[in-house]
Formats: sequence, structure tokens, C-alpha cells
Amino acid sequence: MFNSAQKSLAIEFARSLSKREYDEAHAMCSQDLRSQIKVDRLREEFENIIPLDWGIIDPIELAESGDYPFIYVVLGGDVYSEAIIIDSFSIENNQVKVGSYQFGRP
Repeated sequence: MFNSAQKSLAIEFARSLSKREYDEAHAMCSQDLRSQIKVDRLREEFENIIPLDWGIIDPIELAESGDYPFIYVVLGGDVYSEAIIIDSFSIENNQVKVGSYQFGRP
């Protein structure tokens, strides 16, 4: 359902967020999404599920299933895990961009 470029972007988006590189993660979003969600809001939403005292976020991996109409990226932690769900992508200037995401486990 999702191609390798989309899966790769999903992992890179999660890694950027886990390193608290919010400007970089924001740049991976589509132009439409960036106009709706500024960097500060992206940071705030992410830190609501993964606070600064979380520790190391590991593993960061795809939980793949052909049954889901989205990409599910697991963000591992010492006590419990969280997730990023990416359910749409767009192509801008021949580059894949995140079109829509949700933080948290379903």
C-alpha cells in the first residue's frame, strides 16, 4: 500500500522528532500541513506524548500491516511505547512529504 519512499520518510520524520529537531521534521511536511501547523505546535504535540524526560527513544520502527490504511511508527521507551500514525503523503517538487499525521497509539 505504501512505497519505500513513503516508509523511509515516515522513519526519518520520527527520527527527527526523537532528536528534537523540530524544524527538520516540519520541513518534511507538505506545504498545506506546514501552513496549518507551525513548528511550535509540532513540538508541543510531540512533547505531549514524548516528554523531555522520556530518555532514549528506541527502537524507532515501522509496524507494518497491509490491514491498516496508514503507516504506524513505533517509538519505543523504557516503560511504554508511543506511536506516530501517518495516513497521507503528497509529492512536492518530486519529493515525498507528510500530508497528515497523528501522535499517540490508536
